[in-house]
Amino acid sequence: MGRGAARRGKGRGPAGRSFRAPLPSGFDARIIAAMSDRTVVSRFAPSPTGYLHVGGARTALFSWLLARRHRGRFLLRIEDTDLARSTERACVQLLEDLRWLGLHWDNDPVVRQSARLEVYDHLIDDLKSRGLAYDAYETAGELDALRKVAEREKRAFIYRRREPGEEEKRRFAVENRPAVVRLAMPVREFRFHDAVLDKDIVMPAEEAQDFVIRKTDGMPTYHFAVVVDDHAMGISHVLRGQEHLKNTFYHLAIQEALGYAAPTYGHLPIILNIDGSKMGKRDRDKKIRVHAHGWMKNSKKTPEELAAAAGLPVERIGGWLKSETTQLDLAEQQSVMEAIGLRESDLPEILVHDFRKNGYLPEALLNFLALLGWNPGGDRERMSMDELVEAFDIGGIGKSNARFDRAKLLNFNTEAAASADPTRLVAVFREYLSVNPESPLNGADDAMLGKLLAMKKGFRTLREVDEPSRFLFLADAAIQYTPEAVEKVLKKQNGRAVLVDLNPILRDLPEWTAETIERAVEAYCQSKSLGLGKVAQPLRVAVSGSAVSPPIFQSLELLGRPATLARLERCLAETQASA
Repeated sequence: MGRGAARRGKGRGPAGRSFRAPLPSGFDARIIAAMSDRTVVSRFAPSPTGYLHVGGARTALFSWLLARRHRGRFLLRIEDTDLARSTERACVQLLEDLRWLGLHWDNDPVVRQSARLEVYDHLIDDLKSRGLAYDAYETAGELDALRKVAEREKRAFIYRRREPGEEEKRRFAVENRPAVVRLAMPVREFRFHDAVLDKDIVMPAEEAQDFVIRKTDGMPTYHFAVVVDDHAMGISHVLRGQEHLKNTFYHLAIQEALGYAAPTYGHLPIILNIDGSKMGKRDRDKKIRVHAHGWMKNSKKTPEELAAAAGLPVERIGGWLKSETTQLDLAEQQSVMEAIGLRESDLPEILVHDFRKNGYLPEALLNFLALLGWNPGGDRERMSMDELVEAFDIGGIGKSNARFDRAKLLNFNTEAAASADPTRLVAVFREYLSVNPESPLNGADDAMLGKLLAMKKGFRTLREVDEPSRFLFLADAAIQYTPEAVEKVLKKQNGRAVLVDLNPILRDLPEWTAETIERAVEAYCQSKSLGLGKVAQPLRVAVSGSAVSPPIFQSLELLGRPATLARLERCLAETQASA
């Protein structure tokens, strides 16, 4: 791997030695040159290990709002130096989620850390040459032994430089033992002022320790790469979760060694579930596991049979069922869900992709996320993006953890959908369908989608429009009658006899519109002294297979007379033997 780095800007190290700070690969140097000291430049820097978590989405939103509020710049960086976990597919997913949310970034192309290894190597070698960093050879087992010694002595494990003897060096060379590079962290107090918590955060000198800045695989650690790139991209403000609070001291030490000025740091409150538990990706996996155990118990199936049904290795499923720390990836989860009859809508939404698939409007989700830990003042809640930009201020971010109230989010989404322009609603519906390719509504044109949306006014999510309407786009022979609906509506409530009576009435109608169908059904109800529900429900079962559908008369108009009559006759034929 080469050690050179192209196009570097001048700087000065803490010891007075001149060095050249690199500009980021793929980032226009003219943008940085044009930035004044007062320009607000924020960033979002996710690792491409999967779909975007709502916590990450809130971080991106706050950073975006900060930049837009101050007419600054919002930059995107992909932190893909974790070779074992980073994937190109996950990167694409992250970008899609951000675009769906409307959080567009100002740099093109996006900065990728994996393209900047020569930059990091050059700086690390410079630090080593100045005695500010060094090679360390302890194995994971040796470090674990040192931690256990500290534990027995009831003290915190603090790593400080251990210079190997000549015999050790020779042995390491014979073993070809790989080394990490550690920063020689000054043993003194570190402090910074947190813009969100509005107080100085202090690390006492006794907690300072030498930490890894380059791993044995040659890749820089998160700590090192993030500092180098934030400086090179001209980042003025860093907003991130409170889990990074202590990491900031490491970043200050690296900035000091490289001669960089520190950006303003603000650490955001944690997002919790409504019950106070931490909201995380494990919530989804946990619910699937619980349902899998229930499915095996009720159906008397074994883990081996579940693995076969899901098309996954027995060892993988067996280990996952036994351990709550083991998680399936999204593709594996989907396979298990299909095997046990669990739907996406049955799971807690954790990822932005979950909200996309379940039919939330991005503007509603953004409005809701903005209020997770931030208060615009004046008891305001329903706000457009322009209003959020105008009102946003770091001082309004709270210090206590936020609760993710799903019922409140559903209300936000219901109201946003009800007030949305019909053209906008159709566009959002079309996007929803693009991430639900199994829905037959993908074959509908925009005019038909508009009709379905109008028929389901008051819906909470687009899934509530999609799923009950799918029967309208299926072949007649593809309709599956649910046993519960057949038993309750067609048998116990004598619905089959109603269908026998309605069949010729509907066949002989002079025109096929919702109004004429409704008048004919109402006339039949009066002649038989039946409530409308006793007639409408058998019709629903006959044409859709279940007792749930959009308004029945509008549905029949959309379905058309031939399909309606064909389904009635098929329903009567299939239920004749048990009538």
